Amino acid sequence: MKFFPDKKYCILNGLRLPDHSTNTYFEIDSFIISPYFVLDVDAKNHKGELHFDHHFEQMHQTNGDVKKTYTCPLTQLHRHRLQLERLIETHKIAVPPIESLVVITNPSTSISTSDYHPGAKNIIRAPSLISKMEQYEKKHKKVVLDNKQLQRLVKLLKKIHTPLDTNILQTFGIQESDLVNGVFCPQCDVPPMKRSQGKWCCINCGHTSTNAHIKAVLDYFLLIDNKMTNKKLREFLLLPSRTVATKILLSMGLEKTGNKKGTTYTISLEKLMDMCKDH
Repeated sequence: MKFFPDKKYCILNGLRLPDHSTNTYFEIDSFIISPYFVLDVDAKNHKGELHFDHHFEQMHQTNGDVKKTYTCPLTQLHRHRLQLERLIETHKIAVPPIESLVVITNPSTSISTSDYHPGAKNIIRAPSLISKMEQYEKKHKKVVLDNKQLQRLVKLLKKIHTPLDTNILQTFGIQESDLVNGVFCPQCDVPPMKRSQGKWCCINCGHTSTNAHIKAVLDYFLLIDNKMTNKKLREFLLLPSRTVATKILLSMGLEKTGNKKGTTYTISLEKLMDMCKDH
């Protein structure tokens, strides 16, 4: 998709959208929006052999001696089309033609089908995506979404996108007390670094850093909670100074609520993801 011109398409990745008619959510790997049509891409990185049984709407994976069966992704994409149409109509935005593709991203995966099915043409390998887009451009030549409506649709999808909030520690049966506290050295990866004169110093290799704490704070937000107190920060970083802890929390641009010992610092998911990319 990096070859797609930005001015021609808007690409949203990893959407999780609500279906109010069923009180559930549906997930879209990549959603490509153009003035003429939209494309729902379901990316599959399965290894081994993939066999599509269109009669029973199943996808069978064979990887060595391991065999697994899944619901056919084409069936899921058909359901997505209905959900998207309903969602867009509800917000009074013109519904563009909705195309769907299952994209096999693993180049070594073998693909086969039980019999011919019209939907089989929508199962492609990643390098074929560009040529498929060219086909859709020739097929859909009527502007359905003007610039204003396109931006409305993009804004809507970003607004109602609801990331899955998973408790990572609970998922893997890990207690918070099992975590190793302290700031890890960015040079040798050994904790804990000591704070002195505005810098973190590694007691193992002597490396110094002014911002080594940022990754540790992000780890806290990712693993434990999206809000933090001064006390929690000091415990997690093994930091004795309340004043230094306050300076660190304020320097990260977190949302502050409350006052004195009741002060809580919160980070939005969007800001958390942006900071994770930088660190």
